[in-house]
Amino acid sequence: MEVMAKKSKPPPGVASGARPRGRPPKPGGRIPQAEVQRAYRARLAAAGKVVRIVDAARLALATAGQAIGPTPDFDPSRDGIYERAMVEKMHEDLRNALLKLELREEDVARLEQRNAYLERELKLLERHHTNSLKELVTLRQQLAEKKPTRR
Repeated sequence: MEVMAKKSKPPPGVASGARPRGRPPKPGGRIPQAEVQRAYRARLAAAGKVVRIVDAARLALATAGQAIGPTPDFDPSRDGIYERAMVEKMHEDLRNALLKLELREEDVARLEQRNAYLERELKLLERHHTNSLKELVTLRQQLAEKKPTRR
């Protein structure tokens, strides 16, 4: 029978947990999350995208039930707070309106096609009517030329 040899341990000078895993730390230390968010908002604003900033202190006062004054740069025409149900209802209403428009467009196309068909039929009937009137006129003229003889 063979005996398996044990793996040797690393020398005591090299500790396995001496170096942390992952990305090495930044030289200036860790950047606070607030600073990361400010930089992110600044990049968004520079790109011309909408940035919504919520004042945490005002939000805490509002949730505590205390009265708060007007928000400094709140413009109701530009900024708004919408409930999810209201947004979903608006989305559904707009979707229904678009579907109705599509149905109306299909109806208009169908009616225009029907209208063109009926116009052709009307012209054909007009032609037949005109021809029959001409025949009546010629028959009357022929009857007028023939004078009945007395016996």
